[in-house]
Amino acid sequence: MDYPKKRAPWWRTTGTALADDGTPLAFALGGPPDGPALVCCNGVGVSTFFWDYLAESFTATHRVLVWDYRSHGGSGATPNLSTLTIADIADDLAAVMDSAGIDRAIVLGHSMGCQVVLEFYHRYPHRTEALVPMLGSFGRPADTFLDSWVGPAIFRTAYAIGTRVPKLVEMGLRASLRQPLTWQMTRRSGLVHPDLARKEDVDPYLEHMARLDPRVFLEFVRAAQEHDAGPLLPNIEVPTLVVAGERDLFTPRYLSVEMAGRIPRAELLEIPRGSHAALIEQPELINLRLEKFIRENVTPGRRPVLAANGHHPRPHRGTER
Repeated sequence: MDYPKKRAPWWRTTGTALADDGTPLAFALGGPPDGPALVCCNGVGVSTFFWDYLAESFTATHRVLVWDYRSHGGSGATPNLSTLTIADIADDLAAVMDSAGIDRAIVLGHSMGCQVVLEFYHRYPHRTEALVPMLGSFGRPADTFLDSWVGPAIFRTAYAIGTRVPKLVEMGLRASLRQPLTWQMTRRSGLVHPDLARKEDVDPYLEHMARLDPRVFLEFVRAAQEHDAGPLLPNIEVPTLVVAGERDLFTPRYLSVEMAGRIPRAELLEIPRGSHAALIEQPELINLRLEKFIRENVTPGRRPVLAANGHHPRPHRGTER
């Protein structure tokens, strides 16, 4: 898997789960074997490195699980990206938790990972202790990208070009993302905070994107754009902490405020000056607030709600909300 080389590993074991179609899904697990579980879901195009600061903070008391989506990081390539849905990724998460021996967890998602964790709750409510959607939308993210009407047009254009001439796009991206000036351009564009983001934390992201097939990125964005968890929000019954970035260009702050307002038991954390990469810009603030949220809202050992027949409710596979 892809981790910064500057720090010692926080995980105690790595493993591989299998998706329904046989795709290998790589994961890493740290913390005490009997600790409460935090399960982290990435944004599209990102491997697990954005979670390192959180994992380093929580593995003294919690199990922390990170994993790579299909065709990302250490996971295998999925055979048919064009049919991929957010529901498939939520099922992949369940398979990873099974392989890691985690029955029930606090589920965290960054960026597109917000949609993954909401869909996971929709399909596996009995396995969800609490939800922490961070810096992401609850559905159709291209509609609000850059908080402008151009978002859907950018996606449609990129999808058309990237799926027709993927090799040409891949060569161009690899050349540009590995240029020495890319870091400075990233800072000045506002995609990360120019003073709070560290080059050594952003470099793994740029390198991962340089190695990623652009069709993978585009098909995942297509899957996210086809997904809308909005109707689910009023029916969420677990404690929820929504994290918003004041300067998030990818997910406007008001979307997180709206999400928190539509979820009955939700709390909102707004990161001052936080960009879409606030996880690596202000990890101390996020970790302190998350620790407080867990302490006040998540009861250790609480049993999952059973269906009327006394069994765990099971998802209807292949559906998407």
